[in-house]
Amino acid sequence: MPKTLFYITIIFVLISCHNKSSQNKQTVDTFKGSYKDNVKSIVSLRTFDHYTRRLEDSYGFYVAPNLVVTNLSFIQGAAKVKASPMDLEDFSLVQGFVAYDINLDLVLLKVARRNLNYLRLDEATFKADSVYQLYRKNRKLYVYNDVCAELSYNDSLSFKNYEGDFKPGKPVFANSHRLAGLVQEQDGQKRILESKWIKQLLIQQEKTPKSIYDLRNKSNKVYISHTKVAGFRIKTTMGNIEIALSDKTPKYRDNFIKLVSDHFYDSLLVHRVIKDFLVQTGAADTKYAKKDDVVGWQGPGYTLKMNIQPDLFHKRGMIAASKLPEDRNRHNRSDGSQFYIVAGRIFNNTELNDLETEKGIKYTAAQRKAYTTIGGAPYLDGDYTVFGWVTKGMDVVDRMAAVKTYSVDRPVDDIRIHTIEIIKK
Repeated sequence: MPKTLFYITIIFVLISCHNKSSQNKQTVDTFKGSYKDNVKSIVSLRTFDHYTRRLEDSYGFYVAPNLVVTNLSFIQGAAKVKASPMDLEDFSLVQGFVAYDINLDLVLLKVARRNLNYLRLDEATFKADSVYQLYRKNRKLYVYNDVCAELSYNDSLSFKNYEGDFKPGKPVFANSHRLAGLVQEQDGQKRILESKWIKQLLIQQEKTPKSIYDLRNKSNKVYISHTKVAGFRIKTTMGNIEIALSDKTPKYRDNFIKLVSDHFYDSLLVHRVIKDFLVQTGAADTKYAKKDDVVGWQGPGYTLKMNIQPDLFHKRGMIAASKLPEDRNRHNRSDGSQFYIVAGRIFNNTELNDLETEKGIKYTAAQRKAYTTIGGAPYLDGDYTVFGWVTKGMDVVDRMAAVKTYSVDRPVDDIRIHTIEIIKK
């Protein structure tokens, strides 16, 4: 009897192993897609601000004949996006977006150029232990590059963290050359988002594309209430400046809170200084600017409507929003991030009288007292939105305004913002 049970057990184990082996053979993915078609699915993307100035370059890929998927964080803040087949400078305007997901950092773009070499989401997989990204070996040849052998799950959304040199916005592939996912980067950590989430976004798409500009305010991030903010500390290479913002310009106040919370100003230059006048910062194109680069043209990708308050004027220490000249700013709107601090000088009443005649305005008693005692920049009143003031550190502002400059009033020696901190009540 024991022998009989032993032989029965052995037979059962052998049958089970055979069945598992058969199942494993059946699940082996033997599909080998065309790498040439996969390359043709990838597009270069370029963003532009509302002044049609070039911002950043990244990638995306076709998931339908007229639909391209990419990272939402790359698109947000731009006014326009253009797409081109990868490695070509043949950019055409993206028509708009048809779906987006903030949590997944995904956006689905509608493009004019049709492409039948799109990546089929119904064929996508993520069973392989390794993933690959196409890279250029020489001028004509693309090959699969195995950068990542082990992936670790990040959270319930099936993000997979990895260490490697994959380019954000590009697709990654399984061993079988099927689509595996999309490369993303957040807070310096690169990750791969499984293709199943792109497929889910495709189902949610709307028929009529919406303007790229509409994405600028899409967020699920909760920012600190202005009622809990006492002020801000601007930490620079020349010292700290503390400021407060007015509740009479709420859009400017809340926009500044958002930019500071998102660390927008970190590492930007004080790119324009004029003695006895002002110091200016907030241009995104100064973050990696080299000597002699023309800077001061790039903001966050949006503008703000002017808001002139009579009791907020350009006396010494006030903070105001920059803007382009009228010939390049027909709607007379303020830049979304650039601001200046008034260093100013003292004016006499005769000068103020001349300015009144020239500008067709009338200075109040409070303005005249300020401009003839502590000084400021009265010739800017009525033309720029003043939204805050310095509470501490005007000595730092004065030292900045006195540094040696060269072309377009840029300091010879860089003055850089380390960060801006929120001072809580």
